[in-house]
Amino acid sequence: MLCNLGQTCRHFYFITSGCLRLYEIDDKGNEVTGYFALEDHIISANTSFILQKPSRDCLVSLEPSELLVIGYDAFQKLLSTSPTFAGIYHSFLEFAFIHSQMRIYSFLGMEGIDKLKWVMEHEPKLLSRISSKAVASYLGMTNSTLSKLRAKLSE
Repeated sequence: MLCNLGQTCRHFYFITSGCLRLYEIDDKGNEVTGYFALEDHIISANTSFILQKPSRDCLVSLEPSELLVIGYDAFQKLLSTSPTFAGIYHSFLEFAFIHSQMRIYSFLGMEGIDKLKWVMEHEPKLLSRISSKAVASYLGMTNSTLSKLRAKLSE
């Protein structure tokens, strides 16, 4: 566990190998996945990291991962002294915002089968590397629903 619910996230991660998952737990105790990050991507429990307040999210490694890690203070110093790093971070924030918006708006009103097709088109590695349970939580459905939809698509 890189960041747990209620902890303040103090690190930002670059994934050289492996996979990280950012999720929260809803009022019913269900895990709701917000984001997966694979190799050559960066991730943190962004809201907690940026605001330095307790996290609503959990950040975990789903498989053995190699990470480059930077702490909050060093991160802030690098942002203010390295235009290159600041540009990379800015690009990351833009990507994260656009990805979130795309996913939210794409999923509104979509049937489960269409959500699965969206992931197959936009994030195909998730289906081969991530557990069905985690992918199902990302799609807002149960694991059994995801299994049925996958079977339906392979018919």
